[in-house]
Amino acid sequence: MKFHLVRPALILASSVVLASCGGGGKETYPVKVTVSNVQYPGLILTTNGQELAVPVPAKAGDTQVLYFANGLDYGTYYNVVPKGGTAALGGGSQPAHQNCVSGGIPREYGTAGQSASLESARTPAIEVFYNCSILSYSLSGTITGLPSADVSVTLTNGSNSTVTIAGSSTDASVPFAMSAVPYGTSFGITVLTQPTGYTCTVSSNGTGVMLDAQEKNGGVKDVAVTCVKNS
Repeated sequence: MKFHLVRPALILASSVVLASCGGGGKETYPVKVTVSNVQYPGLILTTNGQELAVPVPAKAGDTQVLYFANGLDYGTYYNVVPKGGTAALGGGSQPAHQNCVSGGIPREYGTAGQSASLESARTPAIEVFYNCSILSYSLSGTITGLPSADVSVTLTNGSNSTVTIAGSSTDASVPFAMSAVPYGTSFGITVLTQPTGYTCTVSSNGTGVMLDAQEKNGGVKDVAVTCVKNS
């Protein structure tokens, strides 16, 4: 009798092994997302009909590890992207005032159960990395009163940007542009080097903070610098 029990025991043991290796059903892979530098609300990621709202961490900017509610069966194609796919001013699928992009490999798309780089070796989870950056906006304007290309003025925005602009013999109004300024950042344009024989001053819109009003206009584009010839 005891010999008749050996075969059922072996079958049961084999079933347990097969089940642990996935032979007893489909393997499911969790969708793990690591998101860095979220500072404002609004980011929603989506894949395979699921949405994942990314909160602002207790300490804004900290890295978060999150999971979609449901895993994906082996062999399922996935594509983790912001809902809608593009940055939206003041909300939408991207955080307000930010843009979040995939960090590369492991990338945001692929096949469940296969590596993102080789599409061969099986991995225990789908890993996606997103990093968010603050949006920056233009800081520009015009210089008047320098009617000669032989004279130039150097402007600076603190330690962030310095530009030297020559006058124009054909047009007394000369455009200039400084480096873009991130949302929420103060700016202050001053004259660093005066042109020979002239005195230039920043006459309007040279200081401020890049906030909602400037963001909606695509930045500050009306800084005025006025130069007068020394007597």
